[in-house]
Formats: sequence, C-alpha cells, structure tokens
Amino acid sequence: MQRHLWLVPFLLAVAVAGAWWFGIRNADKSPELPVYLRGAERMAAGEEIYRRGTDDKPFTYPPFAAVPMLPLRALPAKWQAPAWFLVGYALLLAIAAYVHRWAATAWPDAGPPRIWWLWLAVVLIAGRHVSSVFENQSNDLLIAAPLALGGALWCRRRRSMPYLAAAAAALAAAIKATPLLFVEVFVVRRLWWAAGALALAFAVLSLLPDLCFPRLDHRSWVGAWYDVNLRGLSAGGTADAAGAWNPHSVLNQSLSGTLTRLLSAPRVVDTDFVRTDLALLDLPPWLLRAVVLLMQAAVVAAVACCVLRARASIDGAADADLARRRFAFGEWGAVLCAMVLLSPQSSKSHFCVLLLPAAFCADRLLRGRRDWPLLALVAGSALLASGTTKDLLGQKAGNFVLGLGSVTWSTVLLLSASLRALAAAVAPADKGRAHG
Repeated sequence: MQRHLWLVPFLLAVAVAGAWWFGIRNADKSPELPVYLRGAERMAAGEEIYRRGTDDKPFTYPPFAAVPMLPLRALPAKWQAPAWFLVGYALLLAIAAYVHRWAATAWPDAGPPRIWWLWLAVVLIAGRHVSSVFENQSNDLLIAAPLALGGALWCRRRRSMPYLAAAAAALAAAIKATPLLFVEVFVVRRLWWAAGALALAFAVLSLLPDLCFPRLDHRSWVGAWYDVNLRGLSAGGTADAAGAWNPHSVLNQSLSGTLTRLLSAPRVVDTDFVRTDLALLDLPPWLLRAVVLLMQAAVVAAVACCVLRARASIDGAADADLARRRFAFGEWGAVLCAMVLLSPQSSKSHFCVLLLPAAFCADRLLRGRRDWPLLALVAGSALLASGTTKDLLGQKAGNFVLGLGSVTWSTVLLLSASLRALAAAVAPADKGRAHG
C-alpha cells in the first residue's frame, strides 16, 4: 500500500488544479461561501437567515449548517476563501486516504489491488463533481467527510460501531437532511436502536442553534427552515421555490428534477438554466408525480437489496470481519447514490460523495473475473459523468447534456453497478496479474 500512497496527494492536486482552472474559466459564477458566511453572521446576531426572494442566493440549508461557518467569520475577509479552500482540501485528503487504504487491502478471495486503474475509474466517475466543490466553494465536503467516517465505522464489527456510524450520518444530515436515508440501512438490518440514535442525534444537532444562538423573534430556527424551504415540498415533487429553485433548472440532477425536465414543459423560464428544448413529453401533474414516485420507490428498493446482499455475503464468509470491511463498504456507498438521487435538489457538487461507491464498484470489477454487465454499468457511469465538462462540449451543449440528466443517469448506473457487485458471486481474478 505504501508504494502507492503518493497517488493520493497527487490525484487530489490534479483535482484541485482542475477546480482552480474551471473556476477561472467560470469567474462570472457567484460562489457559495458568501451565502454560508452571511447565514452564520445573521444567526450569530439572532436575525432571520432564510430570506428567500430578497437575497440573490438565499441560505436554504438546515440551521446547523451555519454553525461550522461561525469560526470563519473571525478571519479577515481576504483570508476566508483561502481558509475555506484548505478546509475542503484537508477533508478531501482524509476521504481519499481512507478510500486508498481500503482499496489497497488484500482480499483472500480476490486478485491483487490495481490501484492505478481503480483511481482512474474513480476520477472519471466522481472527479468532476469533486472539482465542482472547489469551483463553487460549496460545503459538500462537510457532508461527505462525516459520511465517509460513518462508512469506515460501519465496516467494523464492534458492537458500538453502528451507533457511532449513525452519529456520523446524523452530523451530515444536520447540514443537509438527505443523509437521514441511512435510517433505511439500520431498519433493514433490524438495528432499531441505531436507527433511533440517528434520529435522536439529528434532532439534538438541529435544535442546538436554538440553544446557542436564539432568534430575536423567539421562533425556532428549525421551524423557520421548515416553513420557508420544506413546506412547499411534497412526495414525488422536486425543489420548487420562487427566489431559490426552479423545478426545470438543469442544475438540479436529482431524480425528480431530471424527470420533471424530461416529462413536463417548463411553465416559468426565469434563468439561463431553464431550457424549453428538453421535454420529451408534457405529462399532467398527477401522472408525472406517479412516475417520479415509482422511480424513487425503485431506488429505495435497490438500496434494501444492496443491504440484504451485503449481509448475506458477510454472514456466509469464512472471515466475517474481513468480509464486513469489504461488503459493508458497498452497501454504505449504495445509500450515498440513493441520497443524491432522492434529494429534491442535487447540484453537481453534491455528487462528490460518489467517491465511495465508485471505488467499491471499480474494486469489484478489477479484482474479480470478467463481469461484462458490471463493466458496462461502470463504463456507462464514467462516460455520462465525465461528459458534463463544458470545456469539452461548450456551454450550450454542456447545459443540454446536463439538462437531459447525465449526472442523474450516471448515478443510477452506479447504483445498479453496486447492486450487481454485491450480488455477483465472489470469483478471484487471475493471481498472476500485476499490481496496479
């Protein structure tokens, strides 16, 4: 493993340099960092942070998301962006080091690690999403890091590990609510106390700003977040709020967002990211909702299948501890795929969490006998993900491809690949192949 460890900072340097390049090329974009800092400043003063319709880019995250930004306010303005960059880079380095260590582990029933090829697949599938985090100065690595930690804890067998993994998922959920989907893992595994621990930790963290930074109007931050950002959402719907989200924006790569663009014509064209040439059909609202709900139910069912198949692989292994480290990684990654698919709003930077499922699927592909369905799914996911680069396609064509849901369908293929990788019989690769 040590001989390949230098790959981690090297690949991260490439990713960050790419983010810097894309940021220079897209200098007209407004970054997310000022939004977070403004929310933190207002929270510290007890003022309203949810001002949809008055701010150009309103703060829409749960109230706890403003808390990690409070220390950044103490820095001079010119140092805030560099400090935020270093925080993101450190978190990314930690995530990549963990993935690298996991991928370099010797599995007794598989061929040798092929690190070079694995990282190539990971960069093709998730690299552009990671660079988007730095390009947009988003907080997605604050969400990805505790989820990666939760995955590492989930892969260990000690009795306390499910509860610690649940706490890590709750921390991510307090910043962006969609990691609450990890409750499904604990429920399917019948770990009821762990599911309750996740819900309790999420509630405590969400109410913490009310205790530490009470509002001047004595309302609850959570209540304000719900009233402004969640009340208008419904099952089968997508993010739709004047002054914040247009349901037909090509930037929304969630499953509901892509299906809304493809199966209904836009009613309001209020930004450059809403196109009128994407709709294949114009379904009535009730039928569109039914289609979205059906697809979302399929994603939830796929996650349940991944959890059950991982459990079967672990229970049937001679070395349960090593098998858990291998296959639990896959089921955790499957939930990460579902998390961004089921969110009402998922921008490209949110998909940086695909680092983990991409590594799992690539590892299974490279260290097992030839599995053509798995190869097709991984290759298709990489092709669709890397095809979103506007420098390759141009701004107009890039937005068109994005509008068709290239990132969405890439993630659907990656979730399908995770299901295939967990279901396929373990078959060692040719032991004579060279290490990557």
